[in-house]
Amino acid sequence: MDEAPAPRPYRHGNLPNALRAAARAILDESGPQDVGLRESARRVGVSATAAYRHFSSKEDLLASVAAEGFRELTAAMEAAVNGPDPLIGLGLAYVEFALQKRGLFRLMFGPILVERGKYPALNEAANAAFDCVQRVASGVEGGRQEENASSMAAWGLVHGLSALFIDDLVPESRAREIAEEILQAGPRPEHRPAA
Repeated sequence: MDEAPAPRPYRHGNLPNALRAAARAILDESGPQDVGLRESARRVGVSATAAYRHFSSKEDLLASVAAEGFRELTAAMEAAVNGPDPLIGLGLAYVEFALQKRGLFRLMFGPILVERGKYPALNEAANAAFDCVQRVASGVEGGRQEENASSMAAWGLVHGLSALFIDDLVPESRAREIAEEILQAGPRPEHRPAA
């Protein structure tokens, strides 16, 4: 009878990043309910004790992964708003992020977000993403904008479309085309400089 090979000793330079990567793989496979410090540690090849040196709980690990996701989403949206129509660019970047990173997207907007105030890095990263949506949707360049109807409508639209696509309620093969049609038909903010 063959014995299962023992996990290889951890030899990477950054255990928190390796644990986050393992957690993200689990998210993609089966969702946040199956992510845990022990399973992430096992996949990396370290003891659970080693994982607990960096994350105090499963929720702490998930909050760190969600913060990483919000930073990636913000970067994707910021890169997309430099085109001819910033609002469409932002919307398509949001939808494409959701389609490419379904498990991460579900985590970011799941129950952990409700308690993001407990996790300063998550709170900061989520606020940066929301600020980007508000800035582009409101049409005001520079500075943090107060929530307004146009920014909430834009966020609701792209988030709702993303949810429909990742839950397979609308064919993924047409996701970009449908999203672009809807975004082009929507209202446009009048871009104006900050006061």
